[in-house]
Amino acid sequence: MNKFTIGIIREYKVPPDNRAPLTPRQCHELSLLYPRIDIRIEKSPVRCFKDEEYRKFGIGIIENPDQCDVLLGIKEVPVEKLIPGKIYVFFSHTIKMQERNKNMLRTILDKKIRLIDYELITDEEGHRLIGFGRWAGIVGAHYALLMLGKRTAKYELKPARKCLNLQEMTDQYDDIKFPPARFVVTGGGRVANGAIEIMERAKITRVSKEEYLAGGFDKPVYVQLHSKDLYRHKEGKVFIDEHYYLFSGEYESIFNPFLSKTDVLINCIFWGLNAPKLYEEFETVANDFSIKTISDIACDIPGSIPITLKMTSSDDPVYGYYPKSKIIDIPYTIDSIDVMSIPNLPNELPKDSSRDFGTIILDTVLPAIINHPDKPLLERATIAKGGKLMPRFEYLHDWLER
Repeated sequence: MNKFTIGIIREYKVPPDNRAPLTPRQCHELSLLYPRIDIRIEKSPVRCFKDEEYRKFGIGIIENPDQCDVLLGIKEVPVEKLIPGKIYVFFSHTIKMQERNKNMLRTILDKKIRLIDYELITDEEGHRLIGFGRWAGIVGAHYALLMLGKRTAKYELKPARKCLNLQEMTDQYDDIKFPPARFVVTGGGRVANGAIEIMERAKITRVSKEEYLAGGFDKPVYVQLHSKDLYRHKEGKVFIDEHYYLFSGEYESIFNPFLSKTDVLINCIFWGLNAPKLYEEFETVANDFSIKTISDIACDIPGSIPITLKMTSSDDPVYGYYPKSKIIDIPYTIDSIDVMSIPNLPNELPKDSSRDFGTIILDTVLPAIINHPDKPLLERATIAKGGKLMPRFEYLHDWLER
């Protein structure tokens, strides 16, 4: 392949996303591994790594990335910033027909851009290879502990965004005696595993589903519930993960026994468009509904949590839901159920999460782009190319025409 240029583009999301697909040191490593590759950094006032940090490694800083061949970002690119004919790699949030990004995808087609979506980079078995899921789980579980402290007035924690790194964030737990609360962590993927890292670091005791429902604890405990613990087939068929993910509309929730046993819900579960909710909104008015703190890391609207009604932000992370009036107001009152629903949680630890992400980019994405741009790994992750939707994503055509 002839020499070409990779550009790290500026993030334009509001509120700002501070992450980067490659750190300064990783850009330097890439330039050593592939001497025929030029790497350029679009100037940014919000990136967690300053322009000068890249410059110290000999990486050029540019005002405009229009001379770059491949453009790496994190979040969606504004329509007016999309450059015709380029290869873009970022999280597009289009495959679930997210309305807010319809015009962006139309423009990508009009400008004959090749769009490669990180979310779709998988192995041959369909397992995702790249993402920020672990960090979403880490920050989301920290929010659950922080919210519990505010509700009980037993302790205080700094949010992740006010900590230098993960170490500083978790060091706070060493001086805290957490109250005997009961936590449910839903899910079994990277997000849930990140949340469990925090549960273990905070020395919250893990118990089985049976032990959890039996109760009688004088210390904080948590249980992890996988999809098979949360849902069952409506006709009593054996639960098979693959079938549930494909035909989730055929299933119903069996979460009800946990509604009266749980103080804190950390929701990390995969949710499909037709999947059942964990519980129904009307159930929150029941006298024995005990959940008062919800860290909804999945943050699907609509989604598995019926009272996740809006996305929150790091500046205003938690709202109170009032079951009797069905209104949203201030959190941490006697009548509120407190909900955190920040969609970009990894951004609260941007340097740590960017380093992890960049490592996977160096190992998987960039070698393929540099050496084998038509490799199945990239073809599977390509939503649009040459002005057309790829066959896997032709279902988006009718949506775009509406």
